[in-house]
Amino acid sequence: MNRLRWLITLPLAIVLVVFAVNNRGPVEVDLFPFGLFISWPLFVFVFLGLVLGLLIGLIFVWFYGYAARKAAHEHKARIRKLERSVKTLQSAADSSAPDLPTRPPALPE
Repeated sequence: MNRLRWLITLPLAIVLVVFAVNNRGPVEVDLFPFGLFISWPLFVFVFLGLVLGLLIGLIFVWFYGYAARKAAHEHKARIRKLERSVKTLQSAADSSAPDLPTRPPALPE
């Protein structure tokens, strides 16, 4: 698994570094409603867009998975409740069981 991670991460890192080195020229971005102009290298805007997209995607996935996480939590609570009931019933059955001899009675000769 560690090698697979490196096989994916290393080429991706190389591509990102090459992209950043080749796109160092300043780009001016106008933030229209605010009247602000930002002049940064192009790769900064691209990386910010990637990070922003990643965060928005993570938020959507987190909200989408809420119902499944809630159902799993309820199932776990139900399982714990049933396990406690089983233990209670087992201890009640063990305490009400008649005492049986440890050895069977000897047969008459």
